[in-house]
Amino acid sequence: MPLLNAQYLFFKYEQTDEWLMKDFNFSADKNEVIIINGSNGCGKTTLLSLMCGIIPKEIKGVKDGLISIQDIDIDELSLPELSPLVSMVFQEPEMQLSFPIVEQELAFGPENLNVPIEEIKNRIKSVSEILEISHLLKSEIGTLSYGQKKLVTIASAFTLSPDIILLDEPEDGLSEKSIRSIMNCITHYKQDKLTIISSTSHIFDDMANRIISLS
Repeated sequence: MPLLNAQYLFFKYEQTDEWLMKDFNFSADKNEVIIINGSNGCGKTTLLSLMCGIIPKEIKGVKDGLISIQDIDIDELSLPELSPLVSMVFQEPEMQLSFPIVEQELAFGPENLNVPIEEIKNRIKSVSEILEISHLLKSEIGTLSYGQKKLVTIASAFTLSPDIILLDEPEDGLSEKSIRSIMNCITHYKQDKLTIISSTSHIFDDMANRIISLS
């Protein structure tokens, strides 16, 4: 049984007449890295937003078909109930940052799930070392660069440790060094049995178990 399964998926935004997705089928297994490629406007971000329930729970549209995680219909779960299963990192980091200090941002997700404090500390230490942001843990988020903020939002998804992490254009606006850090992060957490699905350019193709191209 796939970890994530999308069957006969149709979707269009409320203000449009054309279906952005028609009869789309997709599955992901545990411990996979899947890359979603395609031109701007083809639906990459929309697909990720559907997978984590943001569409249509927060962003409205017309949806038909089934998306399930661990054989659970995600339409039956609230966004907080979905958070242990799937987490999405948006392309723009400002959309997700909520706390003044980096360490607080990284701790919030697991604290909300009642993860023991020592485990939270271990998760923060591990991901901050891999992404090379350990020196930023006590920093005020408002003082960070765009690229640093982006790495913080990525780190916060991994400290939450859901079954599936969705990354929307994670390399956008980052230096080559930061991109390499993300690649190291994906490699490490794939070995830790997480499933990672990323909409991206071709930069991460060599790491993928599968590549899905949207037209």
